[in-house]
Amino acid sequence: MEIEELYGKFYKDILAYCSAMTKDRATAEDLVQETYMRAMTHWEDLEDRSRGQCRAWLYKTARNLFIDQVRKQSRETPAEEEQLALAAFQEDLSQAAVGQLIARLPESEKALFTMRYFEGYNSKELGELFDLPPATVRSRLASAKRRLREWIEE
Repeated sequence: MEIEELYGKFYKDILAYCSAMTKDRATAEDLVQETYMRAMTHWEDLEDRSRGQCRAWLYKTARNLFIDQVRKQSRETPAEEEQLALAAFQEDLSQAAVGQLIARLPESEKALFTMRYFEGYNSKELGELFDLPPATVRSRLASAKRRLREWIEE
């Protein structure tokens, strides 16, 4: 996978992810730009990875950059404590806890969710694998995300 392909395939997803974290489009764009700058400087580590691994690396890097940014701002302005608490919560949510939550999902959603968000498959690919229309895949993924959100808030 080339850096241009990485950018083309994941830019919109990473931007949406960063926008959700920052609640500000301009800040999210800066975060995405920094994420891709890191990808370019670490390209020798990424070029032999699978598509899903590269995607995961981008998400993790964006999250870590956001956490660093929030921590820096919290030292400068105490008004950002809510964002810092959110970042700390996301950082502390262990793999075991995530695994337990995902295990609670119905079988029809569990495999789709895992393959989409941890292995990098898209809804079309999942539809082909599970013999489902992509719209059904997206609906089940939305249902899984809704359930997980509710369980996290409990």
